[in-house]
Amino acid sequence: MLFVALAAMAVAQVNVSGKVVDKGNNEPLVGASVIVKGADGKIKKFTSSKTDGSFAITMPSVTACRLEVAMMSFAKQSIPLDSISFPLTVYMEAGTTLLNEVTVKADRIREQGDTITYNVGSFAQQRDRSIGDVLKRMPGIDVANNGKIQYQGEDINKFYIEGSDLLGGKYGIATNGISHDDVGAVEVMENHQPMQVLSGISFSDKAAINLKLKNKAKATWTFNGDAGGGYSWQPEGAIWDGELFAMAIMPVFQNITTVRTNNTGENLSSSSTNFFADRRQTGLGQYVGVALPGVPSLSDKRTLFNRSFLVSTNSLWKFGRGEFKANIDYSFNRVTAEASDITTYFLDEGNRVITENRRGTDHRHSLSAKFIYEVNQKTAFINNSLQTNIDWDDVSLATTGSIPNGQSAKLPDYYVNNKFKMIKRFKGNHLVTFQSENEWESLPQNLELKMDNEKSFRQHISDHAFYTHESAAYAFNIKGVTLSLEGGIKGYIRSMSSEGADLSELSDLSDNFINVVNTNYLTVYATPKFEYWVRRVNLTLNLPVSYAHYNFDKAIANRDELYFSPSLSLNWKPSNRFSGAMRGGLGRSPMNLNLIHPGLVMTNYRTLKSGVDNFYNSSSKNVSASFSYKHTRHGLFANGMVMQSWTNVPYTMAQQLYGDYVVYSYADAKNDSKMLMAMGNIGKTLDFMRGSCNVNGSFSRNESHLLSQRQSVNSVSTGWSVGGKINGNPCRWFSFDYRIDYSDSRLTMNGQSESWLSTMENELSLTFIPHRKWQWTVSGEHYRNELSEHQYKNVEMLDTKVTFQLNKKIEFAASLTNILNKRSYNYTTYSQLSSFESRQQLRGRQLLFSITLRK
Repeated sequence: MLFVALAAMAVAQVNVSGKVVDKGNNEPLVGASVIVKGADGKIKKFTSSKTDGSFAITMPSVTACRLEVAMMSFAKQSIPLDSISFPLTVYMEAGTTLLNEVTVKADRIREQGDTITYNVGSFAQQRDRSIGDVLKRMPGIDVANNGKIQYQGEDINKFYIEGSDLLGGKYGIATNGISHDDVGAVEVMENHQPMQVLSGISFSDKAAINLKLKNKAKATWTFNGDAGGGYSWQPEGAIWDGELFAMAIMPVFQNITTVRTNNTGENLSSSSTNFFADRRQTGLGQYVGVALPGVPSLSDKRTLFNRSFLVSTNSLWKFGRGEFKANIDYSFNRVTAEASDITTYFLDEGNRVITENRRGTDHRHSLSAKFIYEVNQKTAFINNSLQTNIDWDDVSLATTGSIPNGQSAKLPDYYVNNKFKMIKRFKGNHLVTFQSENEWESLPQNLELKMDNEKSFRQHISDHAFYTHESAAYAFNIKGVTLSLEGGIKGYIRSMSSEGADLSELSDLSDNFINVVNTNYLTVYATPKFEYWVRRVNLTLNLPVSYAHYNFDKAIANRDELYFSPSLSLNWKPSNRFSGAMRGGLGRSPMNLNLIHPGLVMTNYRTLKSGVDNFYNSSSKNVSASFSYKHTRHGLFANGMVMQSWTNVPYTMAQQLYGDYVVYSYADAKNDSKMLMAMGNIGKTLDFMRGSCNVNGSFSRNESHLLSQRQSVNSVSTGWSVGGKINGNPCRWFSFDYRIDYSDSRLTMNGQSESWLSTMENELSLTFIPHRKWQWTVSGEHYRNELSEHQYKNVEMLDTKVTFQLNKKIEFAASLTNILNKRSYNYTTYSQLSSFESRQQLRGRQLLFSITLRK
């Protein structure tokens, strides 16, 4: 009887299946909402259409039921199921979808497994231009001022467009260029493992972002561009701002090309910065430190006096099992700056004060190219990446005040890198990996100094390095346990030489401006790794051990060192809403090899550095804990982190004044430092006004030890900050954005504390839409900087912009920036051995007229 009943039930089941298709172009629609409702209007079952537009719902009976299919930008379809045969095809016609409040709450953020989907249209405001403007309003996603994206407090590890990694780490090109109107949804893929071959074997706690384009932006070229011109009161003269953006996202080919230029203070670096770039293993760094004055807290549009140009072209071809990518960028920046500064050096016998009035120009050219071939499959991964970067940086800086002088520096940088990686997976759970990496870099540096007495000094530094790393690894997985062993060899060859003219003012040091240093090392290492997965817990133990031989060609004594740096991490995800992690590690590491030079090096007109005369190792310990929480239905995202680290370095920095010159050197001394850092973030959607809000906070405390004038200095720097932002679109004709940040910091030296000094920033933007074609935005900023205890400097900025949309393709705009014509800004910063007060020039009032075209 039981089997008969089950058979009867099985026969009675009805498979409601079919396909959702765009009637305009007959293409399948993905993500359409498919709902079966009963005679009483209540929802019986629901699903969404897959990538091929198909759907399937099993029902015991469809008598008196209706099938409703809905999707943004399409008219809802309602079909009675009483006399319908399956599978059926549902044709969706373009139309307006009216959403009530409950529907909007459900559609703004959706969650399916490890994928969080944000509906772009529900977060966008009419004044938004690019998808980057909308990302800033999505809770859980944080976009830094430089364009870097984080999800739940962690950097993302991939940025995809329709599932393809076209741009690599230079995703600022996409976030600043792609129109938000071309993007239907933003997907966040948690615990994303970019290499398919490692799926189920190696755990990833990082997330990736994928842009899902609307159908109108697929399989075609899309274009948008801006052209604007106007007048500026400071610097006085004509201004311009132009951009051309082209994109093609097709099944076997993708391309994004952009050309941008302006002299309005917009920083284009976020469009060319590689946020996924690894640290260069050549280890070279600039000794010469001639740089233009900058403002730490104000945005670039207020402080950057620039002429900038950027062209970037990025292409991806898919063929066979693999894909080939080419990314080529060129940029030019001419920047001028002017400032009045007061530097105070803290000395036991009395502080030393230096005044400066600086005016300078920086010309920087940058050319980069990257070519990648990649096969990314479940059984094999192959990647070869060839990259080159060529930079030219010429800086000239004139200074009056305590020590009048003129400086000019030429700082080119030439870099080439090739990385090869191959992973083969066989017998299901066995992996073999081979890697090869080779890097070469040349970093020549020239500094010319002319004093007020017409005496000149010249310094030339030649610095070259080559690095190679070859390795192999084997791993296997048995019932959630992954064991792996990596072994390899690293080689390094570096040659550094410098020479400078005699400094008669420094008779004690003038004979020691010649350096000839050859630094070579060979390292053999092995890294056993243990990874354990059980239910929702991942435990990872790394036990790297290495032996290194250092040869310094008589600059200092050769060394043989053994290093062991174990680390342990625990990731726990009891549910899709909550995850936590704990990490800890300890070990020894070699010093920065750039510090090895027996003679003096001049970094700028009054600062010199002396290297170490011995080889040192540092030891460190660290422990951290973090958590993240999300409730997508309520639009709630939260994360937090706390970290404590201890470092022991057997040498410390020493500061010594010789007349007007400062000499930094290193001396044997016990230098124990520790750092405590904590931060947290919580974001929430505000569906009642189509907005969102965010609150964040941080705390840090650093203790360190230095020498000044041969006297021991123990310093403690403490700081905390809190901030918040809120945005909304409460009605059709009005939207707003507001942000506030407050920070406080204090420096304590040898037990004597300076006063707490605070900074506060407020930013408000109001947009009014009196007519569907007209838009008026008023925005303002307020900066309050505490120069000394209870003495504040306030700066207010006010901007306005009027936009007229002729049609969907053409838009006109007029903007007036810095209406109050503020022309200067004061700020104060503290370091362990000095304080720095500065008065900087700001961009004055500027009027800009522009036109925007879209295809």
